[in-house]
Formats: sequence, structure tokens, C-alpha cells
Amino acid sequence: MAALDWIIAGIYFAGTLAFGIFLNKKTSTSDEYFSGGKEFAWWAIAGSVIATQVSAVTFIGAPGWAYTAGLAPIVLTLNIPIVMWFIGGTLVPFFYNSGVVSIYEYVEGRFGALSRTLLAATFLFKLLTIMGVVILAPSIVLSHITGLDITITILMMTFAIFVTTLGGLTAVIWIDVLQIAILWIGIVTSFVIAITKLPVSMPVAYDIVQKAGKLKAIDFTMDFTTPNTLWAGIIGGLILHISYFGGNQAQVQRMLAAKSMRNLKLSLFSTGFVIVAQMLLFLALGLLLFVFYGGKQFAKPNDVYVTFLDNVPSGFLGLIVAAIFAAGIGSMVASLNSMATVYVKDIYEKAINKSASEETKMRVAKISTFVFGGILAGVAVLMSQNNNLSLLEAISKYGSYTVGSTLSVFILGIFTQRTNEIGANIGLVLGIVVVLLIATFTDIFWMWYSLFGFVVTTSVGYAASFVFGEKPVGIEKFTVKGQKQHFINNKLSETEEGYYVIPGKFENKSYLLIAYFLIVCGFLYYIGK
Repeated sequence: MAALDWIIAGIYFAGTLAFGIFLNKKTSTSDEYFSGGKEFAWWAIAGSVIATQVSAVTFIGAPGWAYTAGLAPIVLTLNIPIVMWFIGGTLVPFFYNSGVVSIYEYVEGRFGALSRTLLAATFLFKLLTIMGVVILAPSIVLSHITGLDITITILMMTFAIFVTTLGGLTAVIWIDVLQIAILWIGIVTSFVIAITKLPVSMPVAYDIVQKAGKLKAIDFTMDFTTPNTLWAGIIGGLILHISYFGGNQAQVQRMLAAKSMRNLKLSLFSTGFVIVAQMLLFLALGLLLFVFYGGKQFAKPNDVYVTFLDNVPSGFLGLIVAAIFAAGIGSMVASLNSMATVYVKDIYEKAINKSASEETKMRVAKISTFVFGGILAGVAVLMSQNNNLSLLEAISKYGSYTVGSTLSVFILGIFTQRTNEIGANIGLVLGIVVVLLIATFTDIFWMWYSLFGFVVTTSVGYAASFVFGEKPVGIEKFTVKGQKQHFINNKLSETEEGYYVIPGKFENKSYLLIAYFLIVCGFLYYIGK
């Protein structure tokens, strides 16, 4: 990088670290650290959720994925408007009304301590195995540009994440808001530079990618082994993302920081619109690079965008590097904060020190953040030795092993009254085992994994509850039916500021998300004919 690039990237790093240190000093209680005091407006939460979704993994992995598969990978994201519509009327308002900090607090109330521990442990294990990819992505860029060993750049990235995480959820959300602005500048800059560097005109470039079959995004093939079909994205991907956004502590935690139900739902609705458009932009960048490189083969999909950075003019390169690091930090601070929350709330306070003081909980939260970050750095180093998959595809694939089963436990708890702890735990374990067996011994495409996990856990968990244990009692308030009855018994209003606060109700305006989904599907089908 030229001196100007280093200056731009350095200003970004220094500013982000200073902001994290400043917010760390302002965070004095565990409530502020874990829930941000429930003071955030919809646009801040939406920015934070979107910033996490467009991690450095997306920045590097999506163009490489599109380079080889065209627009077909959009099916993974295409379901998100439906997801936001569904969780906006069900799961998220349910958790918001319950007043929990960790969603696994709910699990203990509904099922029991063992279920809470199992789900919390599953969550921590999943993040520890896949989030190293998020550290790896920007580290690859820095290593490529500076010539430094990948291990050194991973450690540099981890240090930056440590500092920015110490301010708790407040720091997570405000840093994400800052990062999303930098991210979009980086995305647009990359897109414009790619267009100006094309060896042909845009109409000719369009013809090239069309003739290469790169514009075909809608594949109606009903085959479990065929990658990126519409059904895999809509069915399997739908369950994956409902679990990711509605049954994942890292995402739900920031949504619960909204200052009202109106702000909560607006954050979900706006996220549903933006994420699909954002992903299309990244994939379109990959198609431009396909034309730029003349379709030549790369050893690894992730090399496509990283190599393109060699063609970026001085000044702009520093801006794009800052954007990639913004993406990495935005994702990781949220994950580390949620991991610390789960450890302190669901393990430390429950099993190690039930009478911990505020000072002790804050200290343990920050120590656990460092420990988890160190583990993730180690995972990133290991992954750097073998990254033949697109980074985005890798994190989606391995993350799908458990999401269907964990979502099922929440669905069984919230929407049924017969499922008990023994049944739910048997279903959870068996569902994960079945998915691991499918992934190991079959050629079924990974987008379907979450569906199989969900179906097995739901059916086995519900059926086993009739065979083992008794029917749960006193759990009405932990179900949608019970929460609705609470509103009726206490004559509470179903709406607040024009939005339903009771789960199971959908605002008319929320159906715009469904219309948006259908319009995007129609557009993709038209250009892919």
C-alpha cells in the first residue's frame, strides 16, 4: 500500500479503537454491558444487524462465490424478507415481552436448567468453530497487501476486536453503525472501480455473463444434491435464517436493546429490505470481476476479490481496506459480546457463582471476552491453512449443522404446551447427530441441513414428551398462548405506537416484505431466462 493508503487505514483503526475505549469507560454495570440499557432507535439496531450480516466474510467471499456460481447464491439470502416478516410477528416480540437478557434464560423457565445448558453450550461451540472465519477474512487481505505472515495479521485483527468489545453491547451497536457507513462506501467504491477497469462496455459485459450462465439465479430443480436451488434457499435457507435472526443470542440480544416495540419492528422490516439488495450488489461485483479477468481460474474463490485489490488506485485502496476491516470488527464484536453474555448469564451465574456482585460479573465478562477471542484467533490460524471453499459458503455450511435443531427447541417451547424437557433434549441431540451423519455420508447440499435438523428435533422432541416424563405444569407464561392470555386478563392494549406488542399479530405494512420477496424473485427469473 502507498503512504496515503496507510494513513487512511490508520485513521480508521485509531478512531475505532479510541471509540471503543471511550465507550468502555462509560459502561459501568452488567445491564449496560449485556443489554445496552434498552435505549436504541430502530435505525441503530438495523445498522448493527446489517453490519453483522455483511461481514468481511461477505466482502471477500461473496464476489468469489458469484465468480464461480453466478447469481445462484442469492437464494441463500432471498428468504430474509420472509424471515423478518415471520420473526417480527412471533419470536422477537415474544422474547422482548419476556424481559430476558439471554434467550437461554427463557429456555430454563420453559424446560429446565439442563436444556438451558445444552443450548448455551451448543451456541458457544458453534461460534467457536465458525467465527474464526470472520477473523480470517480481513486478515487475508492485510497479509496479501503488506506481505506479513497470516498469523501476524490474525493477531493484529484480534487485538483490535478485543479493545472495541470492552464497551459491551452499547459499544457493539454504535461501532456497528459506524462500520456500516464505512462498509457501504467500500462496497460502492469497489463497484465503481470494477466498472471503470472493465476491458469492455457494460452491455458487452452483460452479454458475457449471460452467455456464461451466470445470471441464472432461479433453479426449480427439486433435488437435495443440487446446489443453490430455489427450494433449498426458500425452505432450508428459511429455517437457517429464522434460527439465525430469531433464535440466536448474537442477533436477538441487540434487537432486545430497542427502546420500544415500534423501534424493534422497524429495525426488522428495514433489515429485510436492505440485506437482499446488499447481497445482490456483492454478487454483481463478482460478475464484473468475471468479465475483468476473462473468466480465468483461481486456486481459491477467496483470491478473486483479494487479487482485484492490486488494481485499485492509491487512496481508494486504503478506503476499501478500512471497509473490509470494518466488516470484520462489526461482526466479531457482536459475537464476542454475545458469547460473554451467554457464559456469564447461563453458565457462570448459574453454576459457578450464583451470588456474584456487579463488579465480579463485569470482570468475568471482560476476561471471558479475551479468552473466547484467543480461541477464535487460534481457529482462524488453523482455517488459514485450508480455505478452498468461499469464506461465505464455508461459514454458512458449517453454521447450518446445529441451527435447525436449536430453532426447533424454541418453536416447541413457545408454540406447544405438551413438550417437556426430556423430549426437547432428546430431540435436540438426535437432530444434531442426524445432520452430522447426513453431512458426512451423503451428497445432500448443505442448505438442506437446517431443514433435516428442524424436522427431526421437532418430531422426536414432541413425540418423546409423551413417552418420557410428565406434561409440564406452570409453563403457560412461557408460551405464545399464555402471553396472549396475559394481555387479555390484564386488559392490556395489543398495540403501541401503531405496532402490535403481542406475538402472533402482523401489521398490514409488514406484508410489504412478502411483496418485495415476490418482486425480487420475478426480477431474477426474468434476467436469468
